[in-house]
Amino acid sequence: MGRKAAYLKDVLLWAVLGLPAWWAGLTHTLADRYTWPEVIAGLAAIGVAVALARPRPLVAMLVTAALWAGSVAVRGDPTVFFLALAVMSYLAGVRMARARPALLGLSAAAVAAAAVVPSVRWLLAGRWDPGACFFAVTGIALFGLVPWLAGHARHQSLALTRAGWERAGHLERERRMLAEQARLRERAAIAREMHDLLGHDLSLVALRIGALEVGAGLPESERRAAGEARAAVTAAAERLRDVVAVLGDGPEHGGTDHGNSEHGGPEHGDPDHGDPEHGDPERGDPEHEGTPSSPGESVNELVRRAAAAGMAVTLHGAQAEAGIPAHALATVRRVVREGLTNAAKHAPGAPVTVTVRLAHAPGETVVTVANAAPHRPGCGVTGGHGLRALAGRVRLQGGSLRSGPADGGFTLTVRLPHTVPPRVPPPGGPRTASRPVELDLALARGRVRRTRLAAALVCLAAAGGVTAFVLGFTVYEAATSVLPPAEFAKLRVGQAESEVAAVLPARTRIDDPSWPEPPIPPGARCRYYSTSSEPFGELELYRLCFAGGRLVAKAFLPS
Repeated sequence: MGRKAAYLKDVLLWAVLGLPAWWAGLTHTLADRYTWPEVIAGLAAIGVAVALARPRPLVAMLVTAALWAGSVAVRGDPTVFFLALAVMSYLAGVRMARARPALLGLSAAAVAAAAVVPSVRWLLAGRWDPGACFFAVTGIALFGLVPWLAGHARHQSLALTRAGWERAGHLERERRMLAEQARLRERAAIAREMHDLLGHDLSLVALRIGALEVGAGLPESERRAAGEARAAVTAAAERLRDVVAVLGDGPEHGGTDHGNSEHGGPEHGDPDHGDPEHGDPERGDPEHEGTPSSPGESVNELVRRAAAAGMAVTLHGAQAEAGIPAHALATVRRVVREGLTNAAKHAPGAPVTVTVRLAHAPGETVVTVANAAPHRPGCGVTGGHGLRALAGRVRLQGGSLRSGPADGGFTLTVRLPHTVPPRVPPPGGPRTASRPVELDLALARGRVRRTRLAAALVCLAAAGGVTAFVLGFTVYEAATSVLPPAEFAKLRVGQAESEVAAVLPARTRIDDPSWPEPPIPPGARCRYYSTSSEPFGELELYRLCFAGGRLVAKAFLPS
């Protein structure tokens, strides 16, 4: 259906562009009446141009330019095929992306017209006709170049519109992608929160059951039952870890809280752990404080619950908690809870010391959680997300986290500033998309404006050139077509044409007068000469009519 519609449009375009040719074949209103072979040749040339307008717009434009120049060369009039040249030039501008081929093609057509049209007029009319050359070249500029520039401006405007819609679609896809990523990050944050909260509780439950298992007053059967219960709790913690791995961001959030059975984990204060831009933004963004990711228990309550579960834990500096800012206090509580959880999992039965104190440097809090060597090395749940996520949160707040073995046990130390530093994008990071898009838009709009300005300037320049040429040609024609009254009075009817031609000027003033004149003798051809060289005054003419090589009539034609 699309191809048929294009064919119908092309046929309709051909019919409209051919109307002046049909009219010239039926009447002489626009110009001298065309012969039917000339009409058919013009319609055929327009048909070829319309057929090539879609696949070869430049060729179609040059075909109509050649048709225009040919009509001026053969007929001497420029009124029939200007519409075809203008429309084909405009369509070429709309359909061509590059400007240089069109400008070169039109320039070549103008040069060819300037060289060929005068020669053809000389061969056909027997005289030099600079007016025909002027009309041919000026017509290519006015009806070729100016419409092409207007069409090219339209092409750039359409391209700018298409680029805008494509950019809008890209931004919409990007927005959906960012929304999906935010949903996945939120799900991962919920999974990590579940791991932290439930993992801590399960560790305390396992600690309580472990205390029953090693109790001296229980029979062997109850101790075995306690061991089986502790193993079940440990298995539940393992399954919780697997669920977190599925709901989280992937295996990169895995790892172990302690590097080996002796708790010799890596130091998380170095750049290899806890990327603030990619590691765990939800857990480290201060704007998320007060959400479910912020535990409500104080440090003293966390320590009390761990002691009630059977852990040997001591708290120092509890009074310092009151002077910690809210955004740092939430992280302090997370550090304490994570340290107690790891101690319960990896060092069951070992004494644990928790210290909270203000640093000597102003505006900083230091949290230390240390446990002694475990009674049974290698036991407990392995693999978790706590320290890795905690390191990212601490770094987002401008602090540092260090963890590793110390005196046979394990020590976790975190330093937190009381003011959160502004985030600085990493050097060499990706540039924002807004500046290139705005720059491209400004450049595209500038190209459209320059093309429109060029079309207007060319049109004005062509109009000025036409006006100057017409005025100059009028003066030239008036000065070179004067038959002096004395010479006109000497001419006699019946005198040989060769004798009369010796006193005639080089040019005639007009071809036919637009006002009534005396009857022309049958079979005679007449020439009209001006009586004075005044170009803009009243036009008075001498008419000389020749037939059979002799002057058969002469007359004075007042204005």
